[in-house]
Amino acid sequence: MSNKKINLEKLFSDKIVSDVTKYQEKYGFDMGTNKNSTWNNTADAFKHAYMQAQLSLLGGKHFAKFLGDRHEEQGNKRGQPASENNMDRWNNQQGREIAREIIQEYGIGAVIPFNQRVSDIIADKINQRINEGKLITNPNDTRRYEDLVKGNPTGGASPIEERPFTRQEIGRMTPEEFQANESIIMEQLEKGRILDEKVDYDIQFPDGCYYTREDIARMSAKEYQKHEKDILKQMEKQGIPSEKDLPKGEKSGYSKSQSSNNSSSGGSSTDGGSSDGHWVTINGNHVLIED
Repeated sequence: MSNKKINLEKLFSDKIVSDVTKYQEKYGFDMGTNKNSTWNNTADAFKHAYMQAQLSLLGGKHFAKFLGDRHEEQGNKRGQPASENNMDRWNNQQGREIAREIIQEYGIGAVIPFNQRVSDIIADKINQRINEGKLITNPNDTRRYEDLVKGNPTGGASPIEERPFTRQEIGRMTPEEFQANESIIMEQLEKGRILDEKVDYDIQFPDGCYYTREDIARMSAKEYQKHEKDILKQMEKQGIPSEKDLPKGEKSGYSKSQSSNNSSSGGSSTDGGSSDGHWVTINGNHVLIED
């Protein structure tokens, strides 16, 4: 057995550079050669934004910022010019902002588990920002990272605003985390910006075959047994929503399929019970009541 240590940081960095090369072939942005392939050019900007977006989605923006800042501090100790430090920090912030956008647009449930589809969404958003001139692709750019994070006019990028916390996020916070974010939470609460988490279930289940708590409660024992595998799979990936969590007037994929079956057969395939029993929801738990 080899005692050679695995450098996870280097493996992750190499994977990022490999992804940047792949997306450069797709989007055609500027990229150098050999050791300078991702240095002080558009590929460099893409790399920093891409890495920070991924780290933010995987571990949170504070975790991503900590690693990004530590990397730049190490570079400063090796004599990194201030202009390069400014460029990297700017693009790191853009990556964290992209992660915030993705969560707002797709819901946190849509980026778990992390997969190639999420990476492609990140890359597409970065390329869009490159085309809009929002990333710094040359150290000589006069825009300052400090102005970006403070929301001052930059001439290029939009001011960054803290994304609203959800009620569920606040409920999951430790006392220490709540205290650290209390001023932001109170301000957002005053402005009415604290909302419930929204999950786009059609993104996780493109065929619309998902279940609500009410669907499960109406199932007979045999019906639940038939669908149990899919229900548990959905619960593991993103949870079971209530009907009120769905868009107004929208039905779950399961309800739609049942309605379709009823129409085609001329009768009802689900009556909320059976000779074996029926399921009810008590305090959020699904319980079989024997008939």
